[in-house]
Amino acid sequence: MCLLLCLQASLGCSDTVWLENGDVLTGSIIKLDEGKLSLKTTYAGTVVVDWGAVRALDSDQELWVSLVGESEPQKRTLKKQVTGVAVIEGDGVKREFSAVWPLSAIHQELPKLADTWRVRGDLGAGLDSQFGNDQERSLSLDGELKIDDQWNKNTLRWNYEKEHDDGLETSEWLMTYAYSRYLDEHVYIQGAGTRDFDSDADLRYRTSAGGSLGYRFWETRKRELRTSAGLSRFWEKYKINNRKKDFAITWMINYRSELKEALEYYSDTQIFYRLGSGERLVTLNQGIKWRFDSGISLKLDHSLDYDSQSLDVIKKTDNQIKMKVGYQW
Repeated sequence: MCLLLCLQASLGCSDTVWLENGDVLTGSIIKLDEGKLSLKTTYAGTVVVDWGAVRALDSDQELWVSLVGESEPQKRTLKKQVTGVAVIEGDGVKREFSAVWPLSAIHQELPKLADTWRVRGDLGAGLDSQFGNDQERSLSLDGELKIDDQWNKNTLRWNYEKEHDDGLETSEWLMTYAYSRYLDEHVYIQGAGTRDFDSDADLRYRTSAGGSLGYRFWETRKRELRTSAGLSRFWEKYKINNRKKDFAITWMINYRSELKEALEYYSDTQIFYRLGSGERLVTLNQGIKWRFDSGISLKLDHSLDYDSQSLDVIKKTDNQIKMKVGYQW
C-alpha cells in the first residue's frame, strides 16, 4: 500500500474526483470549463467528465477557482467533504458547500474569463395514424432550450399538436418561458410566463405571468427536486363566455430521478388556485426517458390537465399518453 501511494505521488496523482455513480478518479485537475472537468491521469490520459456527474473533489494544488457570480478568479485550495467541496481562500478562510456546482470554473493558470454559460436543448416528435372507417392522424412536436450559468437559468419550452379527424382539423400549442436567479445554493426567485391555445375547446387562449420564490433541495446529473410558490395573473379568452382575468396562487414542483443508467423518470407539476373564483387548475407532465449515446432519446410521456372551472363536466380532466422520439444536445 505504501509503495502504491509513493508511486502515485511520484506520478503526480495529487487530485481525487468522486462521481455520482460511485467511481473515483485520481490524477491532476487541468481545468473546469463550460461544464466539463478535465483530469490528467496516468492510466487513461486526459479524462473529461460532465460537471453534473461530480459529487465531490479534493486537490493538493493551488488553483485559479471562480465561484458563481464572481467576475475574477482567485487562487484557492479545494478539499473534500462527504458531499461537495470546501474552498480554502488564500488567507485561510474556509467556505463549505454541500455540492460542487458553486464552482463555475477551475484553471491551473489565470484565465481570461471566469464564468461560462451552457446551452442545452431537447427536441421531440410523435406521430399517430388510424385508417379504415375512421381517418385519424395526429402530429406532436415539443422542445426545450436551456441557457444557464451557475446563478442564472433561462428555460424555454414549447409543445404543438395538430390532429385530422375525418376531415376536421384541430390544433393546440403551449409556450412557456421561465427565468430563475439563484440567491445561494438553494434559494432562488423566478419569473415565468405561459401562453396556450386550443382551437377545439371553449377556452381558446390562456396567458399567465407571475413571480415566485423557490427552493432547490438537490440538482445533480442523477436527480433533481425543486419547488416554488408565488402569485400569477391570468388572462383567459373563451369562445362562449368572452374574456376573464384573475389572480392565482401558484405552486410548482419539478422532479427528476435516474432509475438506472440511461433511464430517467421526470415529473413537472403546476397548481393554480384562482383567488377570485376559488377554482383550481392543475397541469402534470410526467414520463420515462431512455437516452442513447448518439443523443437520440425515446420518451413515454403522460400529460394531465384538470380545470375545475370547465363548463363541460366531462372535460374537466384531460389525459394523454404518447410515445415520442427525441434528440438532445
